[in-house]
Amino acid sequence: MNTIRKLKNLFLYAGVEKEEYDQLLPHIREENQTLLRVFSLIAAVMFFLLLIMSIISGGFAARNSTTYLVSGLVMLGILFCTRFFIPKHSRLVMVLVYVFEIVLYVFGIHISMLHADSPSVSAVAFLLVSPLLFYDRPVRLSALLSAVVAVFCVIVTRVKQPEVAATDVWNMITFGIVAIVTTIFIMSIKIRSLAQSRQIEYLSQTDLLTGVKNRNYYESRLKEYPEMYTSNLICIYGDVNGLHELNYREGHPAGDRMLREVAKAMQQCFGMEHTYRIGGDEFVAFRVDGQPEDVASEIDRIRQDLAEKGWHVSFGTAVHEKAEGPFIMYDLVKEAEEKMFAEKQKYYLRSENDRRIR
Repeated sequence: MNTIRKLKNLFLYAGVEKEEYDQLLPHIREENQTLLRVFSLIAAVMFFLLLIMSIISGGFAARNSTTYLVSGLVMLGILFCTRFFIPKHSRLVMVLVYVFEIVLYVFGIHISMLHADSPSVSAVAFLLVSPLLFYDRPVRLSALLSAVVAVFCVIVTRVKQPEVAATDVWNMITFGIVAIVTTIFIMSIKIRSLAQSRQIEYLSQTDLLTGVKNRNYYESRLKEYPEMYTSNLICIYGDVNGLHELNYREGHPAGDRMLREVAKAMQQCFGMEHTYRIGGDEFVAFRVDGQPEDVASEIDRIRQDLAEKGWHVSFGTAVHEKAEGPFIMYDLVKEAEEKMFAEKQKYYLRSENDRRIR
């Protein structure tokens, strides 16, 4: 049963579990979009070069001119969609992937039919190469390959001479089986490699205790924020109060639980991509093009939620408006940090919280 399950996963999800494959889907779409942009450009250039050569040479190649022109225009259309349409509708990237592959298969079959007196070469070549260009579930690629082989065999037996058709059918079925088997195993390697690279990326960017982004990722992204906003940029600096005392009184598991809850609350308000743990009890978040009043309300809500559990976080915020001109990110963060320390000092100066500032 275990072997059957592994084979099922290999065929359906390229050797990983369904849950893991579903988590990889956004990254698969992203990779396919990049690959599609590159390959559609290469294919368009190739088809138009073939068109120019066919027009210049005439004769044998001239019969393919219309095929080259139509294929090149379709590839340009795919390229256009990957640049201007797919970024807003990422789920449609797989549709364009299959349009791309079908165009290559149709092109190969059509060229074979134009030269009915000789065995097909281009159709077999595209059959072997096209499935390996992108990322997808082996079951769908195998279904497409099987359909292409079946259509090719039906057409070739009706168009070509019997002896040539027999050779083409034999070659297509043989290489079709090779293509399916190769696609299954190559796709497994590619998907597993993608999963491993994403896992490494996750570990390098994420604070493993709290699940928010870590200081390394924070430092690398600071320089990007001045390019993100159009109206303003708000920095939120938070520091947990009483962490060391809680660790001493109830143990580190209690302190870890508090840090996870603080991180969760901040992440819910300010987003996964803009919330960072930059120190033992320090958190920084950013709001791009937001309203300071909304940020203040969200901070109050975080305070109330944490107060119900007996915890407190001191916050400081700093706002940079576009009209103020260029600025230095570290200065914005420093301003928020200073305001946080001022609030923290007020918190500890209260009689019920009279202890050393941390």
